[in-house]
Amino acid sequence: MVKASKVMGTVLLTGTLLVSAACGNGNESASNQPSDSTTPAASMESSAGNVESASNEEKIKMRVITITTDENRNNIMEKFIKPNIASAFPNLEVEFEPGGGGEDMANKLKTLNSSGDMPDVFWNDAGYFTPLKSTGSILDLTSHITTDGFLGKYSVPDALKHVDGKIYSLSSGADTYFTPVIFYHKDMFEQAGVKVPTTFDELIQISKTLKSKDMVPAVTPGKDGWGPKLFMLQQMIQIGDPQAMSDLVSNKTDFNNPSVKAGVARIEQLAKEGVFPDGIANLDYGPAMEMFTSKRAAMLWMFTWELPNLAKDESVDFFPFPSASDKYDPTQNVQFWGSPLNGYAVSAKTKHPEEAVKLAEYLAMADALYFESTGAPISLNTGNEASERSPLMQKFVDWYNPIPNKIASLALNSLDARTSAEMSSQGANLLTGEYSTDKFIAAMGKIWSENTWFDN
Repeated sequence: MVKASKVMGTVLLTGTLLVSAACGNGNESASNQPSDSTTPAASMESSAGNVESASNEEKIKMRVITITTDENRNNIMEKFIKPNIASAFPNLEVEFEPGGGGEDMANKLKTLNSSGDMPDVFWNDAGYFTPLKSTGSILDLTSHITTDGFLGKYSVPDALKHVDGKIYSLSSGADTYFTPVIFYHKDMFEQAGVKVPTTFDELIQISKTLKSKDMVPAVTPGKDGWGPKLFMLQQMIQIGDPQAMSDLVSNKTDFNNPSVKAGVARIEQLAKEGVFPDGIANLDYGPAMEMFTSKRAAMLWMFTWELPNLAKDESVDFFPFPSASDKYDPTQNVQFWGSPLNGYAVSAKTKHPEEAVKLAEYLAMADALYFESTGAPISLNTGNEASERSPLMQKFVDWYNPIPNKIASLALNSLDARTSAEMSSQGANLLTGEYSTDKFIAAMGKIWSENTWFDN
């Protein structure tokens, strides 16, 4: 049964967000490395607000769990958070606990929630938001950030609102600019004598050529179905029929849609044709990245949050996913990452809500300062002046910003916890090359019919 969409507001809002962010918050550094200036510390101390010295008082202990699975997150922690947090919060003793990422992060928070041991501040995600909200474990931040003025730092504050009108998470606003693309090594393509494909059939053909030259054609994280769930399924449907993909996100169709089945079949074909390395279904994020950066794989299917790091290698370029039908044009349709639920959240059961909210604001500002320093667009105003973007980032923005049809990510805007977990499992199965499209459709069709995400 098709129910009312919860994501239409997000989709309609995106165009406004992109224009406002691009015009008002292009605060980028010319360098791909985070700045060593005093600007981050000054901006972050400002975001922390006024705090009293705790020299003669016992410090308040706060516990934070956040994502720790990629270079961006580690850079933010080591270069923007840890060096400045003591001066920003002299009254706090903050313990940072690694959360991992993906299903590991989801399982950890679900377990902590069940045992009543939630951290004061944590990275929130649509994949585990529902059980946290249903148990009253996540704080509505709306009144807090309105009163202290932090909400006013966002170019489009409404982008933070969940469908119930409340704000549960704080982010840099960079998520809206993250989209999956195909990164590639120009020198490896040249060595193999292949050109950038514009159709899905050409993608299959150049992959065969690359493989014949003893190169791994493409790599992406496959463990726990990471790639298929977060973008691959969506891309493979979208390149054939963008409207069908948009309808699936908003629950106007289901997995029996012929265009959805065709998209799943493309993943099955990719796996059977050997486009990915052996063992892709068990390949984690870090090893997948290393396989590409060490030039053991010619292509990397990945979100553009890795663009600043990959741009350090002048041989790296990118192209959008090639078309599988005349219904798709990569200059007219694109998937965008992001959800109002993605970001730093506060436990509703923290003993120190005021301090926890300030800490969440500080962490969101750290994200903004980092992504700003890499040249990535953001919507959280840091107070810094705009500067040049790197050439590869400029190429991305010039392609991405004008695209009229930006489709929200299925993984963040359409799946309850059970459906999300099942899609992870089914996606991993597809990558083995030994699992059929029909089996995937049957399993996902059943769980989709029980999906509670769209319930009022």
